[in-house]
Amino acid sequence: MRTIVKLVLAAMTAAALLASLAGSASARNFSVTNRNFRVTWTPLITAEPFGFFTVRCNMTMEGSFHENTIPKVLETLMGYITRAIASHPCTNGEGWVWNGTEGALTGASSLPWHIRYAGFTGTLPSISGIRINLIRPKFSINNAVCLGTYLPSTHRATINVLGDRSTTITLEEESMSAIEGNCPSGRFQGVSNRVTLLGTTTAISLSLI
Repeated sequence: MRTIVKLVLAAMTAAALLASLAGSASARNFSVTNRNFRVTWTPLITAEPFGFFTVRCNMTMEGSFHENTIPKVLETLMGYITRAIASHPCTNGEGWVWNGTEGALTGASSLPWHIRYAGFTGTLPSISGIRINLIRPKFSINNAVCLGTYLPSTHRATINVLGDRSTTITLEEESMSAIEGNCPSGRFQGVSNRVTLLGTTTAISLSLI
């Protein structure tokens, strides 16, 4: 009898493991509920590690995903950021486009920024976030300490996958060197408000399929 029980338990364990592996193997794509999006930070923070300046700007980014279904393959081009504007005024300084137009954080010459897939956080099949690279996001700041322009080749961020709740984006705090001006190395900081369908308040969510 004990042998039979052990065999049954072993068979049940193996079946559960195979089902889990099958579910993970089939989860090869991400699904997005809407392709055109807007995301805001209130605020997005630009700071440097020694605390000499911290510029806070309310920030809006707009763009689109290429498809509603996105393959889970590293370096896949997921979409573009086509507009990036900071509200005016900012706190402790200003964000400017590269040619000096007031009220924008990014230089129009650097747009669109490419969004590329860079992995995920959590454990399949229940992931907690989708890591992305923003390619060549260009921006300038001006405050009492310095005036400078940053153009990192990539900047990492994480799209937080929150199930049926609102999806948000966390900017990873990576050090960036100024390519122009006298600003020290700086970094983005901040978690966005919910990502919404462009022109509406409808939340956009991403899921693994």
